[in-house]
Amino acid sequence: MLKNIHIYELPQSDEKIAFHVYEVKGKTIQNREYPHKTEQPHRHTYYEICIFVNGAGSHMIDFNTFPINSSSIHFLTPGQVHRISREENYHGFLLVFSRDFYSLGLQDEDLLMTLPFFNNNTPEPILNLSTDEFAELLDIIEHLRRDYKRDSEIREDVLRSYLHIFLLKCRYFYNRNYFGQDIIKDPKFILVNRFRKLVEQNFKDIHLVKEYADRLNESPAHLNKIVKSITGENASDFIIKRIILEAKRLLIYTDLSNKEISFDINYDDPSYFSRLFRKKVGASPSEFRAQMKQKYQ
Repeated sequence: MLKNIHIYELPQSDEKIAFHVYEVKGKTIQNREYPHKTEQPHRHTYYEICIFVNGAGSHMIDFNTFPINSSSIHFLTPGQVHRISREENYHGFLLVFSRDFYSLGLQDEDLLMTLPFFNNNTPEPILNLSTDEFAELLDIIEHLRRDYKRDSEIREDVLRSYLHIFLLKCRYFYNRNYFGQDIIKDPKFILVNRFRKLVEQNFKDIHLVKEYADRLNESPAHLNKIVKSITGENASDFIIKRIILEAKRLLIYTDLSNKEISFDINYDDPSYFSRLFRKKVGASPSEFRAQMKQKYQ
């Protein structure tokens, strides 16, 4: 079933380091270490950050297509289905790394789970920047590229530190651009981020708002109110949207039956799940799979 949608492992190199930085010019990645053609739908087991210097083309991420703008950054989480279509005048960079690489040696090892542009927290994992803002991040990229080529006993620690700074700056710009600077330290915003993290870790097993509210020491009504004030949707819709996304992925890149997918995401009644899927997607699971098969083949 849709065998052209591959799952790629982190590219391996002689250095055996779970971090890489690539420069890309034109339509394709020329580096021989990079394992796949990004113009075909695929997914990764690692995190990937696409830095677009010259915007030229389009980027499909989990069934949403975004234009590639100059001075922009797109963030990809392990498991997301995506495809990049580049034009000849495209220029950019790719940062790829494992969660273990980033977390090793950092006190805040859960930071990746709370970053707003990773882990399916938002349908728009895109950051469009001003020229000056983008220049700040490009400066970090240049440091990364230079130290990536150095043979040093502290090389891995230096790369991890630069990556940490890069992600913190991205979080600052993203929160300011999407939410406004005043809201970032708001207790409501912090609560929603905690809720998002819990959903990402438990969505297959926990479907009820009450169970998440209990873990957060909140009432379901209050949690729904706060989540809606920040995200525009209530907590229940947020949970269901994450479940539906997982079902879409399983329908596209596995051969699991509708019944097996229902059980995988902890719905004991496949008929109920099919009705829920149709209500949210506008097509049954089988119809959606057929549509995607036709689209990507």
